[in-house]
Amino acid sequence: MVENFKTTFSHLIDNSKLVKLARESKFLVRKSKITPAMFLDMMFYGIGCDSKSLRLMTFHAQQKHFMGLSKQAIDNRFSKASTSFAKALLKEALSTQVRTMIEPTVLDLFRTVRIKDSTTFGIDASLSDLFEGYRKGGGRSSKAAVSIQFEYDLKTGNVFDIDLQSAVSSDITDVISKKDDIKEGDLIIRDLGYYSAKMIQDYINKEAFFISKLNPNLAVRNSPEEDKIDFRDLYDQMTARGLSRLDKVVYIGKGKQQVRLITELVPESICQQRVRRRNQENKVSGCNTSDEFKARAHFNLYICNIEVADCSSDSILKLYRMRWQIELMFKIWKSIMHIDLIPKMKRERFLTTLYLKLFWVFLNWQLIADLRNHLYKTTNKMLSPFKCFTTIKEMGEQLRNAIFKNKQKLREILWKIFENLSHGNWVEKRKERCNFVEIFDLIFCRSIN
Repeated sequence: MVENFKTTFSHLIDNSKLVKLARESKFLVRKSKITPAMFLDMMFYGIGCDSKSLRLMTFHAQQKHFMGLSKQAIDNRFSKASTSFAKALLKEALSTQVRTMIEPTVLDLFRTVRIKDSTTFGIDASLSDLFEGYRKGGGRSSKAAVSIQFEYDLKTGNVFDIDLQSAVSSDITDVISKKDDIKEGDLIIRDLGYYSAKMIQDYINKEAFFISKLNPNLAVRNSPEEDKIDFRDLYDQMTARGLSRLDKVVYIGKGKQQVRLITELVPESICQQRVRRRNQENKVSGCNTSDEFKARAHFNLYICNIEVADCSSDSILKLYRMRWQIELMFKIWKSIMHIDLIPKMKRERFLTTLYLKLFWVFLNWQLIADLRNHLYKTTNKMLSPFKCFTTIKEMGEQLRNAIFKNKQKLREILWKIFENLSHGNWVEKRKERCNFVEIFDLIFCRSIN
């Protein structure tokens, strides 16, 4: 396992690879005091937690690389070329991931399990022409803001997409532009903002699978010829029969697409909470809450195109809950890696810094994802990503020194990281909640039904 880690780092931080990417991106045109490896080391120093000032970066260069550089000399290295170099590093990392998973798994039904979401944070207003901001109700707004689209494979931990966009960019526009990435056998798990009737039909045509909540604006029929399902009647029928869940084939939307609908009753308190929230939203716009919404508020409604014989309704709901793991990743990015705390700086430095922050996050994630699968297979215990990122952050200085200054010690440092992550970094079980460990047990057991 440690050798696998070493191979990953050695490939991505290999000096000849860095020089090649630097030349291709025009970051390295002629001989310079600051080599690609030195620049990357200074950047990793500058982004390990809070972004460091140019003064501290020059001090670091003097102490570690014995280079007498001015702040202006380092600042001049931030350009369109440095941004291209940083993007190239991230792209190379994404394209050379090694697939590591536990075999055999019940998810062999799916080629990949693609979980996608986005996170948004405000940045300095001077970058508004680069990343347009957002305006929300309640006075929340930002003149400039970045939205990061992030997608990874639940089976392997491999990252498919890390894409920087303006905050005003929509999720559905993103998936439409990348629809060719979806292949036969993929399982797509995303929230409602990423779906449309056209995209659902596209997944079906490609023989890909999806799990989604039902769009509240979509009509639902028991058959193509019947009228729409009356959810008030459905609620009355289920309560009269003492049913908490239904699993049936229905037809949705104008195109009357055939899908599987899983209908789950929620407690009355949740129903009333949903109605109150919608009433408050409608009060601002001067609208009334529809009877249709009030009827649907009694349910959690999920649609998918996976056969019952392959995956029970209970398993579908547990798989959908895995989508929330991506929210944990965003929390890690912000609370531990501080990806959203980049002070005011010129745009080229900002973009270079943000791309390399994501690259550093990716390297950490690659270590954790590989080790997670290995330890789950050998110990049946699950690592906590949050705890692991915190541990690696504390060892960041040692890891950087081994990568850039003393590669002979890289294996030794990785072994220390392996040892530290293997003790005291487990997911804790919580009472009365189906947590990540139990859902992961579902995924890597022999039978999903």
